[in-house]
Amino acid sequence: MLYENKSSGLSPIVFLHGWGGDTRSFDFFAQSLSICRTCILIDFPPFGKSDEPNKTWCVQDYSDMVLSLLAYIGVKKFCIVAHSFGGRVAIELSSKTSLVEKQLLTSPAGIKNKNFAKRIKIFWYKILKKLAKCHLYSQQKLAQKGSSDYKNLSPTMKKTFSNIVEYDQTPLLCKICCPTLLFWGENDKDTPFCFTKVFKKHINNCEVIKVKGSHFAYIQNKNLFLRVALVFFKE
Repeated sequence: MLYENKSSGLSPIVFLHGWGGDTRSFDFFAQSLSICRTCILIDFPPFGKSDEPNKTWCVQDYSDMVLSLLAYIGVKKFCIVAHSFGGRVAIELSSKTSLVEKQLLTSPAGIKNKNFAKRIKIFWYKILKKLAKCHLYSQQKLAQKGSSDYKNLSPTMKKTFSNIVEYDQTPLLCKICCPTLLFWGENDKDTPFCFTKVFKKHINNCEVIKVKGSHFAYIQNKNLFLRVALVFFKE
């Protein structure tokens, strides 16, 4: 989806939605920001109007897809607005190419959650999975223990999802040179606010805006998020 502004002369803003979302996740903001820049919204496969990949993908494949699409439509330099999984793709892009001028990330994923309780839960699930393979645990019960995000996927996308959540992008953060602004809900349980310390530690030009809200704080504070974006991308 494209909201074109031919008069600004500034690099376009590319919007990267979270896992399970689509272009509608940022439609309100893209329409509003199109007064100052061209805005490009992308549906990640297999969501929105994009087809499912015919093979297993990783985060690099998603970032390559974005670069290929932008090259096809003649975009060179660009800015990014990204949420959650879209933040993973943004990290990949901004750490491996100089084409990203600025990025506004809201509750980005990419840092491996080392929460002890969650690690125990994952460890226990892996044990049950091995037992199920040996017919020592019910496959039906095992299926009920997986996340809804995972259970609803095709076999190809299940492997893709596993590739994504197992990928720790912390080592890439120090390679990000573009100005990075984080907009984060203080009660986010999917990507906890404490992750901002990791981003601040490794990215030289990084600032944080802490707001009330959860993993979708940018929607819960949409007018504030829009004002922040307008100021951040004004030039």
